[in-house]
Amino acid sequence: MMIRKQIDRLKKPFSKGSKYERFAPAVNAFDTFLFVPNHTTKKGAHIRDAVDLKRTMVTVIIALIPALIYGIYNTGYQYYIQTGETFTFLDAFLHGSFKISP
Repeated sequence: MMIRKQIDRLKKPFSKGSKYERFAPAVNAFDTFLFVPNHTTKKGAHIRDAVDLKRTMVTVIIALIPALIYGIYNTGYQYYIQTGETFTFLDAFLHGSFKISP
């Protein structure tokens, strides 16, 4: 409950009509990322559980990390195969990371 009190204290400067009201959605997103919202649905039966969309998408992003790492390496690997140069794993990975990064 100590974290809950800290976040409630953090949310006060972002309340309606305050100086930092425009940043309230970011604070609310952080709050709902850590805790399940305490409001209920207004009409009809709707199942609510601890797994909301944000938590599901965090799992998806974590699951995509191995594919990203392989894609970075494969980009460098394909480059060095096409140029005919000798290369190491690190060369391929670094070249791929330069090509993948924005």
